[in-house]
Amino acid sequence: MPAQITALPTPPSTSDPTNFNTRADAFLGQMPTFVTEANALAGEVYGLAVQVTQDKATAVGAASTATAKAALAADQVTLAAGQVTLAGVQAGVATTKASDAAAILTQVQNVAAGISFSTKSVSSNTIGTGPKTWTVDAGESFVEGMPIYVVAHGDPTRFMVGVCTGYAGTILSVAVTQISSAGGTLSNWDISIGGVPGVPGAGFPSGGVAGQFLRKRSGVDFDTEWAVDPASYLFLWQQQGA
Repeated sequence: MPAQITALPTPPSTSDPTNFNTRADAFLGQMPTFVTEANALAGEVYGLAVQVTQDKATAVGAASTATAKAALAADQVTLAAGQVTLAGVQAGVATTKASDAAAILTQVQNVAAGISFSTKSVSSNTIGTGPKTWTVDAGESFVEGMPIYVVAHGDPTRFMVGVCTGYAGTILSVAVTQISSAGGTLSNWDISIGGVPGVPGAGFPSGGVAGQFLRKRSGVDFDTEWAVDPASYLFLWQQQGA
């Protein structure tokens, strides 16, 4: 029960001289008790004030702790989110690497099968020099700088030769530098690595009889003929080769 102060008796008054002395004695006689009870109440109030201050400090500390824990929890959530993001990135990298590995394997298999550097296209193009593009199959092994030979399907007299300037997705870009004498606009092409087809050699001349040998007729390469052996060269060669 909280401290209480006993009510003081009726104080003396000069307007009531008859009861003045009696009331004065009673009033003054209560003063020691009043002082004791007042001090007790003051002590109790002080104790409550101290407790309130302590409780406030405790509450502030608890609030600070709660704030710190909340901040820590937020940091942990952020860290967890970062780890999830990192895991997602790593998963994406792994997927990309797996995809790249699969693509490389496919290219290696294509190269082994001889199909990685050749393709077909139905893109319409006019035979001529300059930059040109063809829509081709994806997954080929064309790279920038590679020599490219584009020939009309079924008609080797119509062709274009150039250098690959880019290959992305299904688009092959070529800088055409040489073309066939036969022109035209076509939409059926065979595309592969290569340059201008070489001119067939003259081969061996027909004919020739016993005692003749094959000799160069002039300074032109492969310009040969059958001729009589005027000095038994064949015999000498046979001796040298024996």
